[in-house]
This record gives sequence, structure tokens and C-alpha cells, in this order.
Amino acid sequence: MPLNVQEVSSIEFENDGVTDSLTGVMAPSLFHENLKREIARAGRQEHDLAVISISVKPSNFQSVSLLQEELIKIADRLREQLRGGDFFTRISDLGFWVLLRADESETDTAIGRFGLPNQKKLDIYVLARKKDGYDEWIKRIDLIHFH
Repeated sequence: MPLNVQEVSSIEFENDGVTDSLTGVMAPSLFHENLKREIARAGRQEHDLAVISISVKPSNFQSVSLLQEELIKIADRLREQLRGGDFFTRISDLGFWVLLRADESETDTAIGRFGLPNQKKLDIYVLARKKDGYDEWIKRIDLIHFH
């Protein structure tokens, strides 16, 4: 039987301001600080940025522990496959944001390189920055990730 809302809300989602306690990845606050710096750098150097939003579909899991194991596997794959300068965080109970120094056309290659486990159990969206500032871009990403 798929997880219900109450079970999903019991998924561990805590950090100490530096590291997510479940996956060991960067805390969201650090991700946002790094993202602001990267947007400024991209403006000076005229390079593109994209965020990949990855969310686990809880309806595909029979227990919280299996879903948490999947989140850990995803974090491990991202940690192994990201290139220098790219970074990510666990942004929600069920998902991650990955910042790539790439344009939208390059993200499919990156997603393939990640070799994410059980891709059919994931929602994956790409949001290129274009000319958005931090606030505008975050609003667009939030709308997709937290729909």
C-alpha cells in the first residue's frame, strides 16, 4: 500500500545549518548562499545556469524506510556524478535541487550522466535561469518543485 500523507510527513528532514541529517548533503541555507554567488558570477562571466528539480513520488513506496533509502541513493549518485562547480541540496522532504553551470540544452546529458536509480519513481524538471535574478528564479523553481 502506498505511503499516506501522515507517513510522508514523518520522513526525516532536518539539518544543522551545514548538512542534511539523512543524506549528508549541503543544507538548503548553504545552497541558497552559494546560488546567490553563482548568479552574480554568471552575470559577470556571461554563462548559463540551470536548476534540476528532482522529487521522489511517494506513491511508489510501501514504507518510509524504503523512501528514505531512495533519497540516500539519489544523494550518493549526485555526489559521485556532479562536476566541479555544480552543487546540490535536499530542499524538501522528497527532493533535491541541483545547480548546474549549463544551459537548458545540456541538462539532459547531465541527467543521463547522473544515472539516477528508479527514474520512473521521480519527477525531474529543468529550470534555466535565463536573465532572472535570484528572487524571480527561486519563485519559478518553487512553483514547479512544490506543486
